[in-house]
Amino acid sequence: MAVLGFTVSLIYIASFVFEVPLGLAVDKFGRRNVLFASLGALSLIGLVYFFVQNIVHLMALEFLFGIIAVAFWIPAAVLVRDYSPKKKFGEAQGVYLTFSQLGWIAGPVIAGIVATVFAPKHNFILFSGFIFLALLYGLIVLRKKRVNIRPKQAKEERRIARLFALKTSFKEYLFMHRHALPLYFLSVFLNIWIGVEWVFLQITSQRIFGIGEEVVGIVLGAMMAVEGLLYFSSGYIMDRVGPKYIILSGFLLLFSASYFAFLSISTPMFVFFMLLSAGSVAWIYPGTEAIATEIIPVRKRGEMTGVFDSSKDLGLILGPLIGGAIAQATHSPMMPFLYVAIISAAAVFVSLRLWK
Repeated sequence: MAVLGFTVSLIYIASFVFEVPLGLAVDKFGRRNVLFASLGALSLIGLVYFFVQNIVHLMALEFLFGIIAVAFWIPAAVLVRDYSPKKKFGEAQGVYLTFSQLGWIAGPVIAGIVATVFAPKHNFILFSGFIFLALLYGLIVLRKKRVNIRPKQAKEERRIARLFALKTSFKEYLFMHRHALPLYFLSVFLNIWIGVEWVFLQITSQRIFGIGEEVVGIVLGAMMAVEGLLYFSSGYIMDRVGPKYIILSGFLLLFSASYFAFLSISTPMFVFFMLLSAGSVAWIYPGTEAIATEIIPVRKRGEMTGVFDSSKDLGLILGPLIGGAIAQATHSPMMPFLYVAIISAAAVFVSLRLWK
């Protein structure tokens, strides 16, 4: 379990290191150009995954995948911020996350079926095909969005931009707004749960409750469906009552659901609290993204989005890594859910910083 947690964490270790450099690349080379390059690379790397059979080679590939994935997520996030109407940041994020959630719903279900009928590695061929279709679709429909930046500002940004000026970028992010630091930590806490979810739901389901791969895929798909159904409504409400209330409620729900998932003694009980935990993500994620859209300056959306998105990588590193160590030390794959409950309780207090 510890080796599995470390292998998964390698993706996000690479992502954490390359968030800011690739964010600066987005500002310099354009959102669409970086996005299309990443889609082409992702399509190729899926084919490479199919042929890998050595754990060391897999670890190296995970690290490379983390870098390429960042090159997709940052320009995608920046484009959504560019297109978001004022006073509708939460609703815009809700719409985007609802549509993107379709992949998270179908992905686990399809993967479970393919793994049962053929073999798990055949999913990578399917992945490459889907990404190639996404590239073709993007080339056809995606148009440039003009962002109004004064020439003097643009010249200054080009002068100070350095691809690996991580310290400077992080320092600038911290002083960007009084909510920048608590927002960063809330994103870390949320993604700790997501990292634990994607590793230990499967392990717990199979080792503790005896659930097969196909059913695990359906459960994960159902969790993603719950998120998808709630994204738009939560984003819509946030724009009217304020995201701080929904974010706080989301972490309270995540604390309760993950704690009772840890205490589960039957399969229906465990699945029920997993579905509740998935719903909490839909209450938190649009809010953190909406606040980030509001406080990040337009002229540095690539760079500052890279800094903010590094919080997601940090959470996705700490989730599987620490969760795997805890599970290994206690010989119980249920313990990572208690870990999430403790983290969620801390997030409740951090979210109160947004109320000031």
